[in-house]
Amino acid sequence: MKIAMVAEHANPLPAHRGEPACPASLHVCALSRQLAKRGHRVTVYVRRSDPDQPDGRTRMARGVSVAYLDAGPARPLSAEEHAEHTGAFGSALSSVLDEDGPDVLHAIGWTSGLAALHAQAHSERDQSGTPIVQTFHSLNASEQRSGLDHHPERARMETILASRADHVLVNSTDQQGELARLGVPRHHVSVVPFGVDPDHFSVEGSASAEHWHSRREERARLVSVTSLTEAGGADRLVEAMTRLPEAELLLVSTSEDLDVALDENARRIELLAKEAGVDDRVHLAGPVERKELPRLLRSADVYVSAASYDPYGGAVLEAMACGLPVVATATGATPGAVLHRTSGVLMRFGRPDEVVRSVRAVLNTPTMSTAYGIAAVDRARSRFTWQRIAVETELAYERSRPQQAEQDRADEDETDSLLLSGTAR
Repeated sequence: MKIAMVAEHANPLPAHRGEPACPASLHVCALSRQLAKRGHRVTVYVRRSDPDQPDGRTRMARGVSVAYLDAGPARPLSAEEHAEHTGAFGSALSSVLDEDGPDVLHAIGWTSGLAALHAQAHSERDQSGTPIVQTFHSLNASEQRSGLDHHPERARMETILASRADHVLVNSTDQQGELARLGVPRHHVSVVPFGVDPDHFSVEGSASAEHWHSRREERARLVSVTSLTEAGGADRLVEAMTRLPEAELLLVSTSEDLDVALDENARRIELLAKEAGVDDRVHLAGPVERKELPRLLRSADVYVSAASYDPYGGAVLEAMACGLPVVATATGATPGAVLHRTSGVLMRFGRPDEVVRSVRAVLNTPTMSTAYGIAAVDRARSRFTWQRIAVETELAYERSRPQQAEQDRADEDETDSLLLSGTAR
């Protein structure tokens, strides 16, 4: 199968090289490589964000290439600018698709979905028979329910895309429920979660003591790989540390800015820790290279997250694969990854008092902590490998084909009829 993966703002090459990368880029990188291993040919179309990026296609791995399209300025764009150049990106995409002739268009993110629809509508070649599969890593409707900002135009576009795509993929049942509330039929949506590489993130291997100030036997070590914005929950973790004198906390920033000293949010967290009197036990690190991250995770005792909303759950999965018990807010994709009181503890709101209670419950019961870690590894390796994610994505491609979509609708109608007849009796 020839797959055109449209990832306007998610260049997979930095992740492929092992550099710090956003979750969307990690997803595109891992998924495209696994699909290629299964015999497919994948071309990832991204917007040119650097004038030095090459023309034509760049080979990323066997069966995977990356093509840069010119749309707007050749520089990184802010989130507010992302949609401004999507029309130009879609026009450039339609030209290359005339030559490429893919079997499926897989759009990653809502702006990529708009570009795919635009390309299909403006292509000189008949693209009407090429199915579009839309992946939403996050939905604004879900973000709003978690207290994040409302973006009316984006929310409207997501609803349109979900109804017009041939099949929709989401990371969690939370997002699936939001689409159902928006009127999207359930046969139209599949939950395909974020994945993890258990060969890279594993319990085997060395640990790093580089970022810790205390020995492990002196203080328990808590680690969180998170955004340092207020939504990332770092503020709440710092406040919780005032009541956890027996522990120290390492916050690993997910910002793509490698210099944490210049990060405005990092300076705010450092000031907050100093004012709370815990700056000797709260440490900040910039984005960590992928090859070093497992060593850092293995050096901790508990992974903790108080994020308001985590649509990916990728950092949680990587910690689980390294054998860490997890304490995290039950939001976004996290409840699908962590089994409450089996592989960790899920908190309802992630407030500082909840964090303190939950962390202590794990730390003060070593047997339970060990059991959580063992269960976490088993769940990460059995449910969330990228190989399995690729297989589930393949099934979504098949469901996007007109004949299969019609069969899915018929099966759903038959199920509904049986349920209604049973109710009537």
